[in-house]
Amino acid sequence: MLKIKEYLSSKLWLSVVIAIIVLCVVFSFLSPAFLQWSNFQAVLVQASITGVMAVGLTFVIMTSGIDISIGAILLLSATIFAYTVNGTGSFMTAFIAAIATATAAGIINGLLVYYFKMAPMITTLATYNIFNGIALHISKTENVPIDRCFTFLGNGRIFDVPIPLLILFAAVLIGAYLQTRTRFGTFVRAVGNSLDSAAESNLPTRRIIITAYLLAGLTAGLAGVMLISRTAGLQNSLGVGTEFTCIAAVVLGGTALSGGSGSVVGSVFGAVFLVLINNGLNLMQASPFIYDAVRGVVLLAAVSVDRMSTARQAKTLLEQKAIRIGSTMVRQSSSL
Repeated sequence: MLKIKEYLSSKLWLSVVIAIIVLCVVFSFLSPAFLQWSNFQAVLVQASITGVMAVGLTFVIMTSGIDISIGAILLLSATIFAYTVNGTGSFMTAFIAAIATATAAGIINGLLVYYFKMAPMITTLATYNIFNGIALHISKTENVPIDRCFTFLGNGRIFDVPIPLLILFAAVLIGAYLQTRTRFGTFVRAVGNSLDSAAESNLPTRRIIITAYLLAGLTAGLAGVMLISRTAGLQNSLGVGTEFTCIAAVVLGGTALSGGSGSVVGSVFGAVFLVLINNGLNLMQASPFIYDAVRGVVLLAAVSVDRMSTARQAKTLLEQKAIRIGSTMVRQSSSL
């Protein structure tokens, strides 16, 4: 029993999986259409966009940072893609331009956070307005349609599997590998636990932080191309609010806001959980205005759980330290 408890505590994303199962059971009773395979497939495709963004954001939050600008990066990359593909007629040229723009935006965020030593939330809130303003200036807030032949990344299939799901699967594999099998993943946890200690240990803290924000920008750019491919056109509301949904997904998946620990897989399950809530409410024909309220409640709950978990870990560390000090004092007294 103790081993099971320890395993569950080390795999916080399992609690999200359990919550997803419970949610599916509840919504299946409230709406019979919820259990249809076509509905589940639609949920997974919709969650793929948030999930891809959550993969990159996980590394940023693990460094004890945050990135509010990813929604604006999504819009900017989608804008670059729309105008480039319409201007050149080349999907590959437009895709490279969009991803390069998003990656550059992520690098800018990392440089500003590292060199200005400002709170990441304030820094990325500022860049959110900058990137969003650039995107709206380019589009002049007009809707820009793109040819259906360029939308396969969001609507296409390979062996009857939706391409967005394949992209999400690839992103999770790469993200999980970086997190668990590379020195970069180890260094990210070290920076999140203590930036000063990481610097004193001669870890490349600058490169780690900038790379983390680069990944967040890159995945936001990829999500932007996926989203505009699904909608077959640019809209100035594209990506609005996705940053907060992604943050909620990452925190729900077990990544600590204080940094130092996290799970790419958990972040994706968190994204699926949030999309399931929206889908269930939609099938129940709930007011669309309540969706944001529900997401806000879920985010508050996730932050509360994160804070309680952090406090519990701190208490455990203090107790362990007290035990070690007590044991040392006992040994010293016995030697006298």
